[in-house]
Amino acid sequence: MKTGSRAVLCVVLAAVVMAPQPRAAAKRPITETDLYKFTWIADPEISPDGTTVAFVQVTVNEKDNKYESALYNVPAAGGVAPLRITGGTRDTTPRWSPDGTWIAFVRPNEKDAPQIYLLPMRGGEARALTDLPKGAGGPVWSPDGRTIAFTSATVADDMKKPDPDAKPERKSDVKVITRAVNRANGNPTYVDADRHAHIWTVPVNDKGDKAEAKQVTSGDFDERGAQWAPDGATLYFVSDRVAESYYGPGDADLFSVPAAGGAPTKVASIDTSTSAGGSAGTSPRRAARTGSRSSGRKTGRR
Repeated sequence: MKTGSRAVLCVVLAAVVMAPQPRAAAKRPITETDLYKFTWIADPEISPDGTTVAFVQVTVNEKDNKYESALYNVPAAGGVAPLRITGGTRDTTPRWSPDGTWIAFVRPNEKDAPQIYLLPMRGGEARALTDLPKGAGGPVWSPDGRTIAFTSATVADDMKKPDPDAKPERKSDVKVITRAVNRANGNPTYVDADRHAHIWTVPVNDKGDKAEAKQVTSGDFDERGAQWAPDGATLYFVSDRVAESYYGPGDADLFSVPAAGGAPTKVASIDTSTSAGGSAGTSPRRAARTGSRSSGRKTGRR
């Protein structure tokens, strides 16, 4: 969906969600406690048939001093109050299946690791589709609705079952800093430079049962913005394959990779320095939609 359309949709949803408030008896300055009354909406997604909009509503839990988010839907034509469709307090990223029978979304599990969940739109409870130690996010449905691509920082060692007879390994509390950027917002510890967000896929059956996920990309760099080609055989993504790229102005390239796995191929070089002028090269969505490819080369750095 184009950015302009999303902005208009957000405005329309805001008008629906925020009911008129009684006029105050007297004007007063805004205070910090007014934040508790705020309600935000985000990430609107139109159903494939165009009749329904799913979105995220964010509120403030004053008692626990934290934000909470849940999924809602509302008829695209308006006239009806939004309906809450998930019961969690940290549900985000709603994504309709191509046939409109499921909504994939992200929710933390009992271990506080975000996972991909499926909500049947014909009725029923949400159920977890993934169970990766380091979580999963950014679900993207394949065109046939039988697979979801997503990102995760899980590595092979995370999947190994611990040996009950093995002696616990002593972990040092000493942290050796080797990179300039070693902290990040929302991370109470240090950034793990050895972990990277890679693309995975997971199959979806008619019942939405939990399934085994498969890692598609690997290596020393993050991948983001995954999009499917129309035939479902290829995934496109954006990656900045420069070590410690924060020293430079920032850049990214467009890659493709077989959905079944394999070596990525560079499709286009994206010069982000031109983005202010309205041209940022080829996006994963555009490349996936048109199937366009340059005479790219395969890269050994996966």
